[in-house]
Amino acid sequence: MQPGDGRPALRAPVPDGAESRYATVNGVRLHYVIAGSGDPVLLLHGWPETWYAWRKVIPALADRFTVIAPDMRGYGDSERPAVGYDKVTVATDLHELMRTLGFGRIHLVVQDLGGPVGFAYAASFPADVRDFIFIESAVPGFGLEAAMDVAHGGSWHMGFNMAQGINEVLVAGRERPFIEYFYRRGTLHPDALTPADIDEYARSYAAGGLVASFNYYRTLLDDAKVNRDKLAVKRLALPVLSLAAEQGFGDFSHASIAQVADLVERQTIAGAKHFLVQDQPQAATEAILSFLTRTE
Repeated sequence: MQPGDGRPALRAPVPDGAESRYATVNGVRLHYVIAGSGDPVLLLHGWPETWYAWRKVIPALADRFTVIAPDMRGYGDSERPAVGYDKVTVATDLHELMRTLGFGRIHLVVQDLGGPVGFAYAASFPADVRDFIFIESAVPGFGLEAAMDVAHGGSWHMGFNMAQGINEVLVAGRERPFIEYFYRRGTLHPDALTPADIDEYARSYAAGGLVASFNYYRTLLDDAKVNRDKLAVKRLALPVLSLAAEQGFGDFSHASIAQVADLVERQTIAGAKHFLVQDQPQAATEAILSFLTRTE
């Protein structure tokens, strides 16, 4: 298969020195990429992404840390169960993965829809998270709802992705142009994603990943209730870096995580839109490394 010919491409290679592996945890088979040595850094992707969103960040982080970039359940090459997309369950998957790999306390780095999962992880297992980098995201129950409010500037895709049944019908066979639309709108630099990069995402999303990914949206209102009633009753006390894009979520992302965490450092990167790590990988990597090495 050739990239750009309308068919899903073969799986993209992992970065040099990294390995692609699988583990069954919490009743689900997860795919993950692992590289480097040292203290563990768990990287959680967003939507419509997979582990591949971190491909330009992994090599630099792996020079100093053990980097683990999974495909969360339903995404990429991980298993796609019919249920279990509430963020506490997904966080439990990942916590068990870290335990299976022999890791206790981790550095946690999340972006976009990985943010709600990351918050659930940090709030559910606070003793096992050293620090938390929150990139271009929002917490359900604490700001994310504004992103759903189309009448006041929110995005239409939130409601679309939360719908039951009709969205699968409308995007079936059109997964590539559907996800490319969001990438082109969410990146400032035309070369942030090549046609081959889009093909890699389309490969897994066309194989059932897009339908599974909608379940992350369908559970957001329930996640908000769990956050308000349980997880956010006690604020996060660990060091947090809120990293945002000047032309992305920006202050909206900063304000959301600040509602549930006490020690929040804010940094906004210019020259980037929402998919910050892919739009400005060098600046994002430098910010991540700077924070992680200061909080070791």
